[in-house]
Amino acid sequence: METLKDFLDSDIYLDIIKELGVDNFNQDLQSVEIEELKNRLRQRQFLLEGFNYKVLSDKEMVQFYTQMIEEYGKDIIVWSKKFLQYSDDTIAEQPDGEFPIGEELSKDDESTVIEIGKYSITSIGLYIIEFDLLKNHQEILADYYKRLRIPRAAKYAKEVIELYKEVFS
Repeated sequence: METLKDFLDSDIYLDIIKELGVDNFNQDLQSVEIEELKNRLRQRQFLLEGFNYKVLSDKEMVQFYTQMIEEYGKDIIVWSKKFLQYSDDTIAEQPDGEFPIGEELSKDDESTVIEIGKYSITSIGLYIIEFDLLKNHQEILADYYKRLRIPRAAKYAKEVIELYKEVFS
C-alpha cells in the first residue's frame, strides 16, 4: 500500500469498518476526506516534534495506521463504538452545539434534526489518531483540538479523556 486511498480500501481497514457495521458508513470517498486525514496526522506530528517535524510521506502515513491497527485493533474497535455512540448522543442532546449561559438560541433559531446521515469511511482513520493521542500523548490532546479549531478545545479534551478512561479503566 502506497497511498491512503489504497489503505482505506485495504482488508485491514475494511475489517474495522465491517466490525462497526458497514451500513453505518458512507462508502463514497471524497478527496477532501483523504486530505483531512493527512492534515490531522500532520497536526499530530507537529505537536509531537515541533517546528522541525518531518512531513510524513503517504507510505509513512499508511505505516502509522497499519501499525496502530495491528497493535491495537480490538481497542480501536471498542473506542470507535463508544465514540460513535458519544457523538450520536451529543448530537441528539445539542444539535446546535453548546452555548454559554445567557447566549442560548431562542426556540425559533434552534435546528431541527431531520436525519442523521452515515459516517464518512475516513472517520475511523480520524479516531485512530485520537486513540493514539489518548493512549500515548494525552498531554497534547487539547492542543490538537485547538489546532483543529474545535470550540472549547480544553473542555472537549477533558470530556474525551474521561470517556477514554471510562472505557479502558
